[in-house]
Amino acid sequence: MIYLDNAATSRFKPRRMFDEMFNQLACSSNPGRGGHNDAIDTAIKIYDVRELLKTLVGGDDNHEVIFTSGCTEAANLAILGYLAAYKGQRAEVIFTSYEHNSVARPLWHLKETSGVKLIEIKPDKDGRISSVDINDAINENTRLVCVNHISNVTGHLADLEEIGKIAARRNVPLFVDGAQSLGHLSINVKALNIAFLAAAGHKGLHGSQGTGFLVYDKRYKLLPIRFGGTGSHSESLIQPDLPPDAFEAGTLNSAGIIGLGASADWTYKNLSKIALNSRYLTSELIYGLKQIKNVRLYSSQNNGVVSFNFGDYSSTDIGDYLNENDIAVRCGLHCAPLIHRQLGTLESGTVRASIGYNNTISDIRALLNAIDKLNYRKP
Repeated sequence: MIYLDNAATSRFKPRRMFDEMFNQLACSSNPGRGGHNDAIDTAIKIYDVRELLKTLVGGDDNHEVIFTSGCTEAANLAILGYLAAYKGQRAEVIFTSYEHNSVARPLWHLKETSGVKLIEIKPDKDGRISSVDINDAINENTRLVCVNHISNVTGHLADLEEIGKIAARRNVPLFVDGAQSLGHLSINVKALNIAFLAAAGHKGLHGSQGTGFLVYDKRYKLLPIRFGGTGSHSESLIQPDLPPDAFEAGTLNSAGIIGLGASADWTYKNLSKIALNSRYLTSELIYGLKQIKNVRLYSSQNNGVVSFNFGDYSSTDIGDYLNENDIAVRCGLHCAPLIHRQLGTLESGTVRASIGYNNTISDIRALLNAIDKLNYRKP
């Protein structure tokens, strides 16, 4: 199978990740839940991963890393946990049409339950989000700006440098969905003025499913959205308010987190090579699709994600056809309906091919060849 569904979850995983996960699973213990040596050892390893991830994204002592089950939980924690402090007050949130449902749905929940006003920033004809439009939308009631760094539908890249400057100048915290960018691009939360960065462990960072994290600036008040045992202050029925315990109720995915530390370290040591391969293959795919008759292309940037449709076929028909040819892609709405509304593909969805570390030019040629053959099929 030629695997081109890496935006959903990466196929390649470094050997170091498997070794660390196996060692942890073979000698399991619960960090923060016991004073014996194995529990302490696991807690130290998790602390080391926490510090590693903070360093990799340019955080400092003002930042905290919260482990989650994935980017969805990280986004929910940032949005619901931060905006909870404004309950009963006038609050507006600026977001883009590129937002994934892990961002859009908690925002709509707040709109329906708390009266939060939502302001959508739509892309221009070239797919770009205007930083000027974001600046113009900010007012005295703006509590948060939400930006998808790389679209999981079109691969368009947001100008975080300019948006971060605007957010800092206007004194509004910036939330960034880094699900598709971490492991492909370098991100520095401090330099870019990012208050909240949500990340998936199982995509560009090559970790296991069930891993993710939120990096946030502790100068912003964050309230927990999940309650339970933390291993600390167990005599109290009130959730602790200090990070990370306040936000990590229940047993942590120790094997996944420790494995993520190994895979993230490997990824960043190979980041230049990974990024170069992704840009090259994406460029070749976009160029090739432009040469094929009856292809409608929705991507123009070489960020690892390419969406298209073909002729009168539905996206799911194309997906089934490619699957029969041992090529794995994803078809449909990709959990991002707002951008599909802008593209006019809300009913049809799109075919999405997404590049991974171990994809090669032969994989791209096989996909292009399979799509081109559709022009010669008998009706």
